[in-house]
Amino acid sequence: MLEDRVRALCEEGNWSQAKHAAETAVTKARSSLDDDANSVEELATSLEVKGDLLRQMGEHDDARDDYLEVLRLLDGHEGDMEQTGRVSASLAVLHDDLGEKEEARQYYLKAIEIFEGMDPPAELDVADLSNNLAFIYEGEDDFGEAETLFLKALKISHEHNGKEDPETAAICNNLGALYLKCGLLEQAREMHHMALEGREKGLGTDHVDTAQSHGNLAVTLAGLGMNAAAKEHFEKSVNILDRHAHEVPGDLAAVASNYTQFLRNSGDIKGAQHLDKRVAKKLKKH
Repeated sequence: MLEDRVRALCEEGNWSQAKHAAETAVTKARSSLDDDANSVEELATSLEVKGDLLRQMGEHDDARDDYLEVLRLLDGHEGDMEQTGRVSASLAVLHDDLGEKEEARQYYLKAIEIFEGMDPPAELDVADLSNNLAFIYEGEDDFGEAETLFLKALKISHEHNGKEDPETAAICNNLGALYLKCGLLEQAREMHHMALEGREKGLGTDHVDTAQSHGNLAVTLAGLGMNAAAKEHFEKSVNILDRHAHEVPGDLAAVASNYTQFLRNSGDIKGAQHLDKRVAKKLKKH
């Protein structure tokens, strides 16, 4: 299959060969295109594979053109709704990555509608796209719509993946961050606690995502005045990230900054200074 060949070439680092293979397949499919459904399907599939590759390579305009041609082909020939939904989702992500939020919103909504209308519904795709769409509304300060979409994604992921799945935990984390931004600290604490439990069980206690949840929970607890618990989670977050500083130096710097501010606000100036020196020394190595 073309998709497998292109993927294999990409994994080998042969991007130019992968692009050549995709372009050749599109040219071949286009030359044999007629009103036959099979020939339309062949061209649509080749264009989608090529579009996915170009998006990976950062050639966004050409990728968009390929995706749009797929949608035109399928629309004119009562095409496969799953592929229409998939390509609409790809266009949504492409526009989202480019900061074109309104275009992204429209394609997210289209893809969600298609996946929900399938028999059976493609619910995990709906969850993933709803999670992405929620960020657009959050960025517009439409917190009600963002919450609705995050909760929708969380419900689906919890039912299909379980509460300890990394995807479920990630959505809990996103919802917790939204609640924290809105000043809903009790709700934020609940979500960040759920995210932490899921990540500890699903990813392990020494994973960088687990550290993120410790840090987010610490900030929330500090806001609630639960300083002893906040300090405990800050410590755990910093210690994990300290061990992974070569992977995520920015995360270590961010959590350490929050922890330092917390210590200063708590009157522990020496502790804050010690932490600053410790983290600066670690980051200097990376």
